[in-house]
Amino acid sequence: MKNITFAVFSDLHYDHIHDGYSRLQNFIDGVKNENLDFVIQLGDFAYPIDENSFIHEKMRETGVPFYSVLGNHDTDAYSRDTVMRFLGMKSNYYSFSIGNVRFIVLDSCFINTENGCIPYLKRNYDKINDKYPYIPNDEIEWLKNELNSDSQHFVIFSHHSLENDFQKRGIFNRLEIQEIINEINETDKRVLLCMNGHDHGDHVEKIGKTYYYSLNAMSYIWVGPQYEHFDYSKEIHAKYPFLKDLVLYKDGLYALVTIFEDGNFEIKGMESAYDNVSPQSLGIGDRWNGRNINPLVSSVVSKC
Repeated sequence: MKNITFAVFSDLHYDHIHDGYSRLQNFIDGVKNENLDFVIQLGDFAYPIDENSFIHEKMRETGVPFYSVLGNHDTDAYSRDTVMRFLGMKSNYYSFSIGNVRFIVLDSCFINTENGCIPYLKRNYDKINDKYPYIPNDEIEWLKNELNSDSQHFVIFSHHSLENDFQKRGIFNRLEIQEIINEINETDKRVLLCMNGHDHGDHVEKIGKTYYYSLNAMSYIWVGPQYEHFDYSKEIHAKYPFLKDLVLYKDGLYALVTIFEDGNFEIKGMESAYDNVSPQSLGIGDRWNGRNINPLVSSVVSKC
């Protein structure tokens, strides 16, 4: 088996920020000479509108396959089918293999209601009574089959965390999935890594033999209207009304992951700075939603 290298980013939120194009271009310039096998984004990418159709042309400049995960904000105003067509996704959850590593993409944008599981769409859930985000039973059964395939190693991607227990940020039935992962890890197979976006913060935790890695957002921390600020021009704020509720990173954050022949892996992270205002200057600490919100992506070197 050869070493496998991929680039991963999450939560660009292209339509909410004024510098999304430059962040994408800088990402492409930064990774296209890294001998990648693929690129993947972990959700909340860009609205599926004609004005954004060029983005896929941009991603082709990396010269490698481009994969996507469905994010909750992708369907704020558009149907799941529309989003999937825009992203080139044939299925909302799927897998692909390179060598003896199978990469598994989950769809955690479901709500478990008293009447069963339904897709998350346009904020259609009861925050008090519904269980969200959630992995439905049929997807869990599919995951079990994937983990029992002939592959030796596995990497799982999801938008929401399979580890975060802060309020309702993580996948509601994550402990059930962690148990499935731990059972697989007791065999001659191993789930190396679970990666997610969504939390707009940085966090790494090892549970059993698996690393759970929350990837910081490419663009910003959401701080909400209670911390609104106006640090850009009037023209920019008029065109991008969400900016007043965001703290942008100076650089677009992403990670490079290499999986070695022996099943160990290395994540090369990066450090940046806040763009022109910091959470501290707004009276917020360095944690939000159970995550470190410093402008960084952690580096990790695993050891089996």
